[in-house]
Amino acid sequence: MNRRVARALIAAATTLALWVGACSREQRPPNLVLITVDTLRPDHLGYAGYSRRTSPAIDRLASEGVVFTHATSVAGWTLPSVATIFNGHYPKDHGATDFHWSIDASLPSLASILRKHGYDTYGFVSHIMLTPTYGMGDGFAHFDFSVLNVGHPHEIETSQKLTEIARRGVRGMKEPYFVWVHYFDPHFEYLEHPQYPFGAADIDRYDAEIAYTDYYIDDLLKVVDRKNTVVVFTSDHGEEFGEHGGKYHYTLHGEVMRVPLVIKAPGLAHREESAPAEQIDLLPTILELLAIDAPAGLPGRDLFAPADPHHSIYLERDRPPQWRQRGVVRGSHKLVVVEAADTLLVPATSRNEEIPVTWVKPGMYLYDLARDPGETTNLFSTDDSTSLSLLGLLTSHFATAAARKQPVELDEDLLRKLKSLGYIN
Repeated sequence: MNRRVARALIAAATTLALWVGACSREQRPPNLVLITVDTLRPDHLGYAGYSRRTSPAIDRLASEGVVFTHATSVAGWTLPSVATIFNGHYPKDHGATDFHWSIDASLPSLASILRKHGYDTYGFVSHIMLTPTYGMGDGFAHFDFSVLNVGHPHEIETSQKLTEIARRGVRGMKEPYFVWVHYFDPHFEYLEHPQYPFGAADIDRYDAEIAYTDYYIDDLLKVVDRKNTVVVFTSDHGEEFGEHGGKYHYTLHGEVMRVPLVIKAPGLAHREESAPAEQIDLLPTILELLAIDAPAGLPGRDLFAPADPHHSIYLERDRPPQWRQRGVVRGSHKLVVVEAADTLLVPATSRNEEIPVTWVKPGMYLYDLARDPGETTNLFSTDDSTSLSLLGLLTSHFATAAARKQPVELDEDLLRKLKSLGYIN
């Protein structure tokens, strides 16, 4: 064999090896990074038009991904909402409807599904209800909630420490990996951050908390957002600042129920998507992006598939426990039904600890979101066909609940922490 032929064969073999290597790299499953921020309103983020510079890192992520402008929380508070993100079911069906109930352990979670498909799974959380006590550690090979030991959550900031723990924790992680980090700081009490001098009012300090958290989200992304990685950014719920006479997050009004949602993935061009998105949709959407079959029977949809224009969105919350709040959104109309709840159904360890929330009023409320996005005018009438139609949908949806209630043992330490966060008195 002469040298010219030998060189040609070597070159051809090298080209083939490089092509095979490139193909195998392209076929490697994508990594997944899920970042959730507690109590984060989308209308306080720069990419959504907010005037204050609260979120440069989140804004940059939004500029690279798909922004869902009409994303909705399923429950308006942490435990049921995050549980839905992970297992794709409504709270009435996964069971974690209050802090004395855990998630139905028979339901597969995002982490457990990915681990079965060879993912290295990591979770780093900063909320007392996102721990193994409530079933949130299921499927994680590495699950860390040690930041909860740093101090009282209303007196300390945790974003820096949580990010440090996460950055150390993922050293040596193998691809494909799944990393979930849940930031807490925008949750009340809102702490001051002198480097973000927006003001001293609650809403000013809330914005400072967002900016502080955003800084460390940027720090986290530098480590975990690698090539061939899907990044999902969202929140569990929003926050009230007097829009309907209240504060914190105890209602089904839009300021509580709207959440940010950004998805960045290889091959997805930046755009804004105005079709409704719900937390039940995140599991099927993520699994589709990772080319993994979703479990059967999920009520949500792949957000990148065509939306059903007649789809209904359902809302539910059992906190504060003296009220049973249910809602449905269909098209531009939203119906909310608030009823007195039987607190005797609450386990004895949590009974008679109702939070005094005076701005939640029993009744039926219909809003035309197209004409009245602030939900200020109640249009409900028993003579109105829209009112009755939505009431029928709501009644039918909540007529059954699939979850088997799994009680949580509330020891003194857990009760003390729940009281400190305002869940009970």
